Amino acid sequence: MRLSLLLALMAFTAGCPTAPEPTLDDVLARGACAAVPTGPGTVHATDVTADQTWTAAGSPHLLKSIRVEATVTIEPCAVVVLEKGAKVQVGNSGAGAPGKVVAAGRFEGAKLEPVVFRAQRAGEFWGSLFVLPTGSLDLTWTALVNGGSADVSDTTAAIEARGEQQKPVRALLRLRHVFIKDSGAQGLTLRHYAGFAPDSEALVVTGAGAQPEADVRFPTGYALDAQPAGLNGIPRGSALTGNRREGILVRAVTRLDVDEAFVDRGVPYVIDGPFLMYDLGRSTLTLRLEAGVTLKFSKRGAGDVGLVLGDAASRAPVRLVAQGTADRPIVLTSAEGAPAPGDWAGVRMNLGASEGNAFEFVTVAFAGGATGANGYGCGPRTTVGGLLLIDWRPDTAFVKFCTFRDLLGAGVVSGWSSDAAGPDLSGTNTFSNVLPVPMEGACNVTRWAPAAGVGSCPGTRPLCVN
Repeated sequence: MRLSLLLALMAFTAGCPTAPEPTLDDVLARGACAAVPTGPGTVHATDVTADQTWTAAGSPHLLKSIRVEATVTIEPCAVVVLEKGAKVQVGNSGAGAPGKVVAAGRFEGAKLEPVVFRAQRAGEFWGSLFVLPTGSLDLTWTALVNGGSADVSDTTAAIEARGEQQKPVRALLRLRHVFIKDSGAQGLTLRHYAGFAPDSEALVVTGAGAQPEADVRFPTGYALDAQPAGLNGIPRGSALTGNRREGILVRAVTRLDVDEAFVDRGVPYVIDGPFLMYDLGRSTLTLRLEAGVTLKFSKRGAGDVGLVLGDAASRAPVRLVAQGTADRPIVLTSAEGAPAPGDWAGVRMNLGASEGNAFEFVTVAFAGGATGANGYGCGPRTTVGGLLLIDWRPDTAFVKFCTFRDLLGAGVVSGWSSDAAGPDLSGTNTFSNVLPVPMEGACNVTRWAPAAGVGSCPGTRPLCVN
């Protein structure tokens, strides 16, 4: 009798639908939380140097600009109200005192009890939760509304994390079911090797760019504004749409010396400056491009923004693993509204890894901008194109099922010197509208030079494999 009852109960339980995941509107409505107390609340106007708990009953918690040098725990259902332009600095640079903000919202069963950060008055914008190397954020079921003021110095995002400007990547942000809405400028920024904890998930950023953009040379309105490294940790299950500018803005990096990956989070990456990657310690780094990813390259000057991987002089290789699929290709293209060949500089591999490279089901479009290289391979003397292999010879035909279109100079530059036959980099790939460098010609795939080196091509340029 007991066994049959237990089995019936298990069957009933298995058939019960689970509660739907709360939406942004649910979080802003504060779920099962009681109304915010009508009293004056709790004012926080001085730096936090000892652990504190901000309670729901003490809400609203009114913040001026403060520094957090201890642990602040914010209870479920608490409401934090920030003055216009207020910035909360969490932790310090270098050896300064540590700080941590824990917003402990929760969703258990069907009961939602979030934490909400908002501006003091309608139409105002507060500054940022500004996390420095000794600080961290641990936010769960939390909404941040009208942060990221464009009028605050040092930051333009509702959350900004800054690391130590050197490896390793520091997981300063643990964000789980965090909603950033209507930021003045950017939603969230990463700088100087700051990143996400690996169990971060379900980041929602929408409405970024709610304030006018002051200068189009300094674009705002992106969900994320990131300086590598740290891109590979963008939380799974994120939704980063509905912002003034669709995409993840990737800032220039002087030289990236850790592994990195562009993961598919449903919006393109906009590369806004030079991307140079290699390790002076000569370890082999890996750059991974996930299937379905789109990288858009901003046009700067003569179109010199691209991916520059490895350094032959330092003997520092980079392994490129770009493996799209027929259904989910990788797209590398121009960020211009009216794109044209030569808008960006293509993918330049100055030294590839000895094994493990992959460039499959990738579309390269509108590349061929200035690289500063001349005479590599036996194609046009001006070395420009979609994929440039400079000073190293691949052992295998790792470029497969790719599309090279609307380019200047070459689809693939075979920029090495060797008397041996080179791998076939044309057979499974397609090429269209590869335009000539003026008075120098064009190739789908250039021929490599004999071992004698630059200037030794056996004939009149351009010499093409395809």
